[in-house]
Amino acid sequence: MSESLPTVPTVPAKPSDALSADSLPVRFASRASAPRPNGELPPTEGWFSLPPYAFGSPYALQVASRITQCPPPPPDLRDPAASPFVYGLTLPSAAATPLIAHEAADAVLDVHEVEDELVEPALELVHELAIHACRFTGAGEMIHLVLRRSDGVLQVVAHDTHTPHLNSRLARQCAERRRVSLTAVRELAAGRGGECGFAAAHPPATGVCTWASIGAGLTGASDPGGVQEEAA
Repeated sequence: MSESLPTVPTVPAKPSDALSADSLPVRFASRASAPRPNGELPPTEGWFSLPPYAFGSPYALQVASRITQCPPPPPDLRDPAASPFVYGLTLPSAAATPLIAHEAADAVLDVHEVEDELVEPALELVHELAIHACRFTGAGEMIHLVLRRSDGVLQVVAHDTHTPHLNSRLARQCAERRRVSLTAVRELAAGRGGECGFAAAHPPATGVCTWASIGAGLTGASDPGGVQEEAA
């Protein structure tokens, strides 16, 4: 039996000075900032740099080599470890998607034998961020989820297809609607000393990227009362 996705309350229009949210920026990488053929990023030049969550993009952030190795190199045959790991899942915007994402993430955490105390909050983050991404992605379109762990930090990233508004008034209203939708995610991340936020997706991806992190080794955690927003 399918369940309908929870709806987000309609946010009434407010005066421009009532909300502090700025429109979400769209950044374009210069050629000098492009990843190298081996997938490594060059040193940051100027203000542009790719944040960690950008590597959860539904598009590979690396340049294909001019020479194709054949036979191709072998896959990683090492036994799964609790850290690091990264998995991506592309799903339709549909009522069953949060449950499917939850079950898939449960399998990943089980195979990698992640600590018991992180399993439940991680699964809750996956479920809630899947719901959030579906709210901002129309029927027939796809959301993209990433579950990754590195240096003790477990991060969930969700990409939706709702492109940031160019109109400042609409952008403020939409940002407020996103903050309301992320209430459960914000509380869960803050309760675990983590962080959450959203920003325009980095090209070639479109829409908005939302992330939340929990676990040890976090720095720059967001204020429990708010959600981080990428600034230009």
